[in-house]
Amino acid sequence: MAALTLPSKSKFNPQFPLTDSTGNATQNFRNYLIALDALVTALAAGTAPSLVNAATDKAAAVGGVQVGQLYRNGNAVQVRLT
Repeated sequence: MAALTLPSKSKFNPQFPLTDSTGNATQNFRNYLIALDALVTALAAGTAPSLVNAATDKAAAVGGVQVGQLYRNGNAVQVRLT
């Protein structure tokens, strides 16, 4: 099995801080990792649900996406934060 590597900052640019002032992961980042793990697990099992396609958190909300759930914006998977 090939080793996994973290993406470089130029490829991974979330719209929220990853750490707080003490260096601990923010709640948004923890939620993102939990949601990402669930998505990757579902993809590996062949049971991934289709994601709502929305340009913004507000549009995702209109589409039924709850805060903390995943949606897509084109080819990018995002977590609804607001």
